Amino acid sequence: MKDMTLTQEYLVCAVNEKGKIGSMNIEKVVCLLAAGLLELQLAECVTMDQKAAAVTAPLPQDKEYLRSLYDDIANGKGGSIKMDKLLESYTYSLSSKQVRALMGGIGGELEKMGLATRTPATLLSNEGFAPVKGALDGVIDLVRSELLEEGEVTEDIAALVILLEKAGIIKNYFSPYERGQMKDRLKAIVRSPQGRQVGRMVEYVEGMLSIMTVLMVMYQ
Repeated sequence: MKDMTLTQEYLVCAVNEKGKIGSMNIEKVVCLLAAGLLELQLAECVTMDQKAAAVTAPLPQDKEYLRSLYDDIANGKGGSIKMDKLLESYTYSLSSKQVRALMGGIGGELEKMGLATRTPATLLSNEGFAPVKGALDGVIDLVRSELLEEGEVTEDIAALVILLEKAGIIKNYFSPYERGQMKDRLKAIVRSPQGRQVGRMVEYVEGMLSIMTVLMVMYQ
């Protein structure tokens, strides 16, 4: 099976059997956005902190499926955008155009790779991308091999586990005991000199979820 990137792995785990996230599941949408931002940062074409994201280099050709998110940042004033504005546009806009574009890019790439099947839009939902048989198992096995079997933990898999936990998805795939083991392993990684980037990822995702909470209160 072909290797997947962070956003592709997250989407495979986050969608339902029809290949859709659901616009009402804001935590899943926020974590999809966070996955895209983290992947662009790891590709060294975007930088971000708790307050803003900024373009620093051209989008690599192999990240073209993240073009819509990259352009959302690049089209901001001075090639940057405040994090609360970006989050608001993805989660509280009257149109789900940006979420559709992001999912379409990631899901379309999975479709090209033979790892997902496109499902039609309905009156109540956008089109989806249902993972093919074995795609989800491949991701779960990879997480298990790195975090539960003392394998080398890559930044992508560490970020994926963080996102799955924050989105409330991880409990669908791992037992309470396994989740406890993974949490302990990630804590040890964050405390190590080599794990500083992972620690920053935790801070970024938690910061985005905090902003989302503030926005939810504002829009009530």
